[in-house]
Amino acid sequence: MKILILRFSSIGDIVLTSQVVRCLRKNFQEAEIHYATKKSFYPILQHNPYISKIHLLDKSWLDLISELKKDKL
Repeated sequence: MKILILRFSSIGDIVLTSQVVRCLRKNFQEAEIHYATKKSFYPILQHNPYISKIHLLDKSWLDLISELKKDKL
């Protein structure tokens, strides 16, 4: 199972979702938890041990969508 969390605004919202990620990992231990966000928020998430992969909105939405499709999300 793969779970994708999308959060593109507000540093506070990014921080608040850390509890969501932890709860998802606790309840779905076998799941891959992917997180998509803006490149500027990467430092907040990079050391979160519950996230399997971080996808970054850097240049364009099309690039991000292409990356998500490659990971079958």
